[in-house]
Amino acid sequence: MAKNYKLLLTNFEQIVCGLLLTFIMVMLISQVIARYMFGVSFAWSEEITRFAFLAMVYLAASIGAQKGIHIRVTAHTGFLPLKARMTLLAFTDLLWVMFNLVVVYQGYDLVLSMESKPLISPALSWDMRYVFAVIPLAFFLQTLRIFEYWFKLYRRGWKEAEADVDASSHTA
Repeated sequence: MAKNYKLLLTNFEQIVCGLLLTFIMVMLISQVIARYMFGVSFAWSEEITRFAFLAMVYLAASIGAQKGIHIRVTAHTGFLPLKARMTLLAFTDLLWVMFNLVVVYQGYDLVLSMESKPLISPALSWDMRYVFAVIPLAFFLQTLRIFEYWFKLYRRGWKEAEADVDASSHTA
């Protein structure tokens, strides 16, 4: 049971993104079939697909943070000694965490403010604060995954971490 729980926590974003991608594909294929074979179109399917896609994109960013393969400019870091390289990467990730926390705070504030003045989606008539809540949630998950990545690097030691950082900087 504990192993399944740990597996779920480790792969949460990947599982959710996989389910969202499957849902998006099913919705798009059914929309195409409905349009071209039966001559009908469902406005709600386009809207829900758009919401699912946006949620998937925001959640997928935390997968990159978890694996240390997020987009970053690292061409200059290869010329630095290991300690300087790791310090610079830690500093940039700290800036990233601060940005994420600002987005979490502002996003949470936005979602709360939408309670008094609700925004309703046109086709589904959904309260948009639930759709917008994905943004602070995803940025909070990114922050957790950044800390998780650096904790793993720290536990394995700087020399092994160097190989990981070098490998991830060449994949991004």
